[in-house]
Amino acid sequence: MHVDLDNEWIEKFGEWFLRLGPETKSILLDLLPDGWSFEGKRVLDFGSGGGRTLQHFLAEAERAEFWAADIDAPSIDLVELELCPPMHALLCREDPPLGLDYGSFDLIWAISVFTHLTDSSNAWLLELHRLLKPAGMLIATYMGRQHSEILTGEPWKEDRVGRNVLRHNQPIARGGPMVLMSDWWVREHWGRAFEIVRIAHDIHKMSWAVMRKREVELSEEDLERPDDDPREHAALVNNVRQLQREIEWIEREGASRMEAVRAEYESSRSWRLTRPLRAAGDALRYLRSRLAPSGTQR
Repeated sequence: MHVDLDNEWIEKFGEWFLRLGPETKSILLDLLPDGWSFEGKRVLDFGSGGGRTLQHFLAEAERAEFWAADIDAPSIDLVELELCPPMHALLCREDPPLGLDYGSFDLIWAISVFTHLTDSSNAWLLELHRLLKPAGMLIATYMGRQHSEILTGEPWKEDRVGRNVLRHNQPIARGGPMVLMSDWWVREHWGRAFEIVRIAHDIHKMSWAVMRKREVELSEEDLERPDDDPREHAALVNNVRQLQREIEWIEREGASRMEAVRAEYESSRSWRLTRPLRAAGDALRYLRSRLAPSGTQR
């Protein structure tokens, strides 16, 4: 029965995963400005994975140039195998630059990318900014109100979230780091590099920011610098508290697992059979310590 339930869940997950590609294309088309045309455009899917979304733009690729970029080599291999040509694929490093011509893209989208970027988040945002042509468009998703209770166990409070990084060292196999952002923080910080055209909420459980490039030159420090808004400080304090709770949970979880391992080992047959030997060893060490000359260490 357990196997049947697992198979049913896997099948449903597979169906949902496959639906995301065409659904994401429809979302992107709906979010683009009225009158948008792919004719002669250059487009980048940043964080493309294996081309789940890009594969649905093959018709548009007949009149536009599409690129896929991802840090996962097997995913890029899959794009190259199944979509190139007409698509183009690039394996990128964890940190910029990407290695493509600056000021050459009309549209970039980053789906479920900034939701997991921590220390390199600002660097990558600026890299995408440099890759765009003047007035080029960037569409990027982020996690916010829809994920607060799932990730923190507490209700969403907009004034206490800026860009709150959670599970900083969580491995990619378990989802990687998780980053919560609020609309006001995105408008303030991302808005320094981009005009925020609109923010659409609760699409695939994420918020989608539609942005147009500003003709500015900024550093990572320029993007990171806190504003005078008191919510900046409140969000930092809240994030510290959240991280303290994570550390406490990890310590409790680690101690619990160690206790479980110790209990399992001590209840094992080998532990029981060697108990007399351990007792004899303890007694021998005790006798040696008592018989040793004064001042001699054993």
